[in-house]
Amino acid sequence: MIVLFYILLFVLLVYSIFLIYFASGFIKTQTYYNLQNFDDEALTIIICARNEEKNIARCLTTIAKQDYDKTKFNLILINDASTDNTVKYAELILKKSGITYKIISNAQQKGKKQSIMYAMQFVNTELIVMRDADTFTTSTIWLKTISNFYRQTNSQLIIAPIAIANNNGLLWALQAIENNVLAVLACGSSYYKKPFLCNGANLIFTKSIFQKVNGYTNHIHISSGDDVLFLEDVKKIKNTTINYLKCQSAIVYTYPEFSFGQLIRQKVRWASKFNSNNNKLNLVLAFLSFTVNVIWLFSLIISFLMPKNSQLGLIFILFKLLIDSLLLFLASSFFKNRSLIWYVFPVGFIYPLYACIIATASFFTKPKWK
Repeated sequence: MIVLFYILLFVLLVYSIFLIYFASGFIKTQTYYNLQNFDDEALTIIICARNEEKNIARCLTTIAKQDYDKTKFNLILINDASTDNTVKYAELILKKSGITYKIISNAQQKGKKQSIMYAMQFVNTELIVMRDADTFTTSTIWLKTISNFYRQTNSQLIIAPIAIANNNGLLWALQAIENNVLAVLACGSSYYKKPFLCNGANLIFTKSIFQKVNGYTNHIHISSGDDVLFLEDVKKIKNTTINYLKCQSAIVYTYPEFSFGQLIRQKVRWASKFNSNNNKLNLVLAFLSFTVNVIWLFSLIISFLMPKNSQLGLIFILFKLLIDSLLLFLASSFFKNRSLIWYVFPVGFIYPLYACIIATASFFTKPKWK
């Protein structure tokens, strides 16, 4: 039993080293504050929406309120065969906004990738900003931050932060904590020039790099992956500059799922793209994470069934909680949602089961896209 414990502890140690390594990258990444008096960069915002009548107004309103020269940016909204009032509500906002815009309506649902590739023919700027229809900003200098960062770094791809909108309850905390930890990994891996995570809800790239990788052609048959699979293609281009924009004014917020079933379906959709991701680092971390969560559940069960050996299981359980808490503390300081600290232990006990359910379901369930 002692030998088995040391083997399991070694797995946890390897897992922890990876997380601490990326956490150090997050710490070393300087928070971006340098908003110099650059002229606003000409850019295009692209939003692909399907049945988003509940969210589209807030998304577009917060864009219209940006402190940015409206003659320097335009917006392309792709209506992917919505059956609700998405277009109607969008036009109500855009007509009054002063933004130059174009609405493309697909007669039949094409999906996000095909819709974006079609829309690229109407893009006449080098800088492109991707957003999701179910997102919003609280900062009025979101665009200006992106523009200035692009000018200073000359990045071909910029990974920008996503946060779960503030709410309350255990389900919200589960999503917010997971998102925060992923943000640390995304930022830390970018610092070490090994980026493997990004989110298409707040992703910036140049038209030139999009053309060099032929858009989403290499993975057009996969419904998801307009973010991480695209990132992997960009990384293959020599001398490409990829940076993480660690700045609070660059944060884009998205809404939490409000039922456990919806959350599982969402995560299974997202997890499906990793089956097509050949990034070895991604695969190693996914394997380590799954293994550690399985061992954690095993340790918890053994601690109850075999009280004499409970001390060994509790050491493993507490060690994992300590590492996870470290990442959460770092991320919560950046995202300004330190109230999540109160949820560390309840979420810590739920997350291993939640992660195992998603990992298992992603292998046996074909994701259904809205």
